[in-house]
Amino acid sequence: MAKSAKTKSLRSKAYEEIKTRILFNDFKPGEKLFESDLAESLKISRTPVREALLILEKDRLVEFDDRLGFMVRRLRPEEIDEYFNIRELLEFYAVPLILDQINPDEIQALEDNIREAESYLERNDLRSIIRCNIEFHEIIWNSPKSNIFFQIITNLSNMFLWYRAIAFIDPKDVENSIADHKELLSAIKAKDIEGLKKSIKRHLGNARAGNKALHAFLR
Repeated sequence: MAKSAKTKSLRSKAYEEIKTRILFNDFKPGEKLFESDLAESLKISRTPVREALLILEKDRLVEFDDRLGFMVRRLRPEEIDEYFNIRELLEFYAVPLILDQINPDEIQALEDNIREAESYLERNDLRSIIRCNIEFHEIIWNSPKSNIFFQIITNLSNMFLWYRAIAFIDPKDVENSIADHKELLSAIKAKDIEGLKKSIKRHLGNARAGNKALHAFLR
């Protein structure tokens, strides 16, 4: 493998691994990220680790302080509200497309996803619950068959995933999320435009307002 290709591969490995650890709440907001420790845990040199951290800084998951170095960004309440408001606008726009384009296989996939999430909740498997949450929404976001819509909303999905990973520290929030998913699915199956909009608004409202764990992190 050429040197440049190998370097790019190591950078991608470091980027994906560090991002995953942030998004799944292994690294907490405000936590320092030491290049030497990350390089050792990933069994690579510090150069691709630093390059990955610079990319994550652009992704707004990491920030750099001249005195403290790299750290996981702290979440701000006003920023969270803005992300959720934008998501609501995007999903409202897509509602007619979702109901028109979603197919029986995708509906079945949503039903299977909910059952899977419930089984993981019984086992308290947080990482798998978060994965199910991502997949549930990606099925819906993919259903309009609009590459532009999917690209725009998935560009914001890292932030949504991050917030939900923190929220899911509380099992009650997981239960509420699964209940919301059932309601979303019922509206989709009924082809109910207004009902789906109401369910989306309620789901996003619950994700924000009921997130006691997230507010604890913000203090």
